Amino acid sequence: MEFVRPTLEHRAAFADWLDDWRGDSYNPYDGVFEIAWTDFDAYISLVERLRIEGSPPGIDVPLDTIWAFEGRKLVGDLFLFYEPMQADNNIGYKVRPSARRRGIATLLTRYGLDRLRERGKTEARLTCREDNIASAAVIEGCGGLRRDDKVTAKGHVMRRYIIPITA
Repeated sequence: MEFVRPTLEHRAAFADWLDDWRGDSYNPYDGVFEIAWTDFDAYISLVERLRIEGSPPGIDVPLDTIWAFEGRKLVGDLFLFYEPMQADNNIGYKVRPSARRRGIATLLTRYGLDRLRERGKTEARLTCREDNIASAAVIEGCGGLRRDDKVTAKGHVMRRYIIPITA
C-alpha cells in the first residue's frame, strides 16, 4: 500500500474511484467537498488549500488528505485533522466500495495514528455513525475506547471514540 497526497497526476485514478461510489448508499463527497464530483482540478486545489490554510465553512482546523493506492488503483481516502475537528475527529477515512472488507480501513487508521504520533499527539478522536458496525469494529480493533455518543444536527447518532497513541 502506498500513501500519497492527492495531485493532478491522479486524475484517472480518482475518476475510477468516483465511478465505484456511484450508486453506493453513502455519498463520500458532500458539503464543501461536493466539487469532487464535477471538478477534479478545483477539488485538488481545495485539499491543498485545506492542508495549508484550513478553515472552509464547517471545518475549523487544517485538514491533510492522504490517498492509499494499491498499484495504480485508489482504494482509500484518509482525512487527518492534527487538532480534533469540532473536538471530535482527528481521523476520517473512506474505502472504495469494491475494496471493502480487506483491512484497508484498518491500514488507513493505523497510518493516521502514526502521523499523529509523529506530531506528538497522545490520543486520537474518531467518530462513526451508530449503524456503521464495520467502522466501529475498525476503530475498536485499533484500540478505540468508546465515549458518550452524540446526535448530529441531521439527527444521526454518532459513536465517539478515543484511541490512546503510544510511543
